[in-house]
Amino acid sequence: MGAVPDESPADPAATDPFWAPVRRRHPDVDIVLLPPEQAGAEQPSTEVTEPVDPAEIEELFGDLVGILWKVAVGDTVPTEREQRWVQDRVQTTWTHETGGQVDPAIAQGVVRRLADVLEQSGYDVLAPPDGLPRVQAGKPDGLSRAEVLLLVVPEAGRLVLRHRSGAWPVAR
Repeated sequence: MGAVPDESPADPAATDPFWAPVRRRHPDVDIVLLPPEQAGAEQPSTEVTEPVDPAEIEELFGDLVGILWKVAVGDTVPTEREQRWVQDRVQTTWTHETGGQVDPAIAQGVVRRLADVLEQSGYDVLAPPDGLPRVQAGKPDGLSRAEVLLLVVPEAGRLVLRHRSGAWPVAR
């Protein structure tokens, strides 16, 4: 600590237009610049190329929605469940109708619990503080992006949880 950073021309941070001023303003911070990626270097592929069994995908995402439902509303049983293929994506929707109004504080608690779990699971999460209590989230999945929507309508006593998987090459 207290050492003067190496600002020799061999130090890429000393000559970089962005990092040079940062280095001068914060000499106590170590800056490590990695070399550029080698052209032609093989990168591991994250693309799904093998067809998958549709029944396995349906079961997987049905189980996932069950977990998300339990996090959000506990042991409450959905009054309606639907799962269908929309193009190459599995869309699973669980709905619960209470038959009466839901306390807005309870609705916000449901939203917050699910938003926290989704954030911890790597989703990009949007939970607006105004309007209907809701969570919208997404993250890479398969060949595209998975999406989660939780919507609570306190006045109608309705809760809807929808998960749409990313696109998957499906063996048909």
